[in-house]
Amino acid sequence: MKDVYVQIPAYRDRELGPTLAQLYGKARRPERLRVRVLWQREAQDDLPAKVRRLPGLELVEVPYQESKGCNWARNLLQRAWRDEAYTLFIDSHHRFVDGWDETLLDMYEGLVAGGVAKPIITGYLPAYHPEAEPRGRKRRPYRIYPLAREQGLLTRLTSYPIAGYARLRRPVEADFASLHFLFAPGLFNREIQFDPKIYFFGDEIATSLRAFTWGYDLFHPHVVLGWHAFDRGQRVPHWNDHPTWRAQHRRSLELLEEMYRGRRVGRFGLGRARCVAEYEERILVDLIEGGGVHGAS
Repeated sequence: MKDVYVQIPAYRDRELGPTLAQLYGKARRPERLRVRVLWQREAQDDLPAKVRRLPGLELVEVPYQESKGCNWARNLLQRAWRDEAYTLFIDSHHRFVDGWDETLLDMYEGLVAGGVAKPIITGYLPAYHPEAEPRGRKRRPYRIYPLAREQGLLTRLTSYPIAGYARLRRPVEADFASLHFLFAPGLFNREIQFDPKIYFFGDEIATSLRAFTWGYDLFHPHVVLGWHAFDRGQRVPHWNDHPTWRAQHRRSLELLEEMYRGRRVGRFGLGRARCVAEYEERILVDLIEGGGVHGAS
């Protein structure tokens, strides 16, 4: 029974093949996985035959010139959800620990058993470096924090190791979501549909806020489940190929401001379980500089 829908937007990334091989090869129960990749590829890009034959793998191939960005790709992937119980969003540049799937599901089910109605397990995984594999992998789980603004809007995040992680026995409450690793109930695909008009910067804060207002609770894994390549030496960023990205980004900022002000609801907007002010009170940060709960005089 395939009850975990894994979604991977891949853009001109040489790490896609190793990522897929590890995703399956390190899983305790790979037969549970249905993996769909929106492969925004160059004509000469290829995958080994043994990777193409992985069970439950669906490759949707698109010329990279036609791509409109990562959230455009995520939106297309979400539309292919088939009511699987769980969904996992990852990037195309990862490594995994042995039994990552079983550990992740145990964490999730433990949260549900503990009374969390709609948990999300998400985080910035520690770094690996493709050219140095397997040396140099970081070994600590991380918590996400706010980092930077653009035009007064919170748009960027960072992370630091979780204090005392070695003593923890369950995931820790989180304020922000990572879009390179997010595990949620399958219903997330219906309630939190990615907006293809949100280009890149700020999408994780928007997802965090939207999930909160739809009644989800965020958690970071307290153990290492895998690794993520933060350097871009093995891939080409979308904005290198698409000079129109600046216009897309400016439109993103406009949409983010509408959302941060609580004016964007519906398909690509906020839910009604909680409000923006409650989220700002939780994270103790104004989404718009000087304009939220903590900026009010």
